[in-house]
Amino acid sequence: MDVHCSTCGEPWDTYHLQHDEIYETDLTEAEAESWIELPGSQQLNDRYRAKFRANGWEFGSTVINVIHCPCCPKDAIADPETVAIKAALEDLLAGDEDALAVTFEDHHL
Repeated sequence: MDVHCSTCGEPWDTYHLQHDEIYETDLTEAEAESWIELPGSQQLNDRYRAKFRANGWEFGSTVINVIHCPCCPKDAIADPETVAIKAALEDLLAGDEDALAVTFEDHHL
């Protein structure tokens, strides 16, 4: 399933975001493997957000909600309406990343 960046519209595979992208950070392999095992609510604490941000990523409440990605032009600004819709869906479907991913894909978000 693909979800789209709220800034540039680039599609991203949800499996890649949930299981592979963490290995692109400067975390050790053991730290990255530990991250994958964390509940979704703990995966984006300040430490991990900083690791992702160093690679050009900005996420909402989950890694499924891509606000900025490495493909975005440097000074690009996310579409505020899309950001608000995706945040509302995250709240509505809290804890169910599969349902969130399907909803985002169905609505090209």
